[in-house]
Amino acid sequence: MAHLNLIALSGVATRDAVLREKSGGQVKAEFSFEVDRPFHRSNGEPVSDLFLVDVWNELGEWAMEQVKEGQRLFILGTLNKESYSTRTGREHLTIVKAKYLRLLDEDLVDGRMDVEQLKADRWPISLLHTAVEIIASAIDEDAVTVEPASQSA
Repeated sequence: MAHLNLIALSGVATRDAVLREKSGGQVKAEFSFEVDRPFHRSNGEPVSDLFLVDVWNELGEWAMEQVKEGQRLFILGTLNKESYSTRTGREHLTIVKAKYLRLLDEDLVDGRMDVEQLKADRWPISLLHTAVEIIASAIDEDAVTVEPASQSA
């Protein structure tokens, strides 16, 4: 039985995508990605999360050409925990494996969700429905501004 591992993010690339060739001829693009939270620190500074994003093969090649520092993006993918050995022991890293990317001209959420509800420890069903509607509208074929050939249905 398969379980669902799905993450939807909108935010800004904090560096250009870099393409790396892996063994077996596969290619992977990597870039960092910042997602603002609906919070501010006590000094008024905004709070955000920074993710490392991996994008494989054709979609990775597209990302390498399109994803530049400062570019707004919508990402659908999975969260993957990876570990590697260092001189001091094992390190663990959580990576977003992008399965769908879309360039954005504007923020997807702006004005569509109540910021105070987003801050809550538990979201009401109505907010969850709104989040799903935002995701659905972001992947609607008519709304896509740039779509790699490998993503067509």
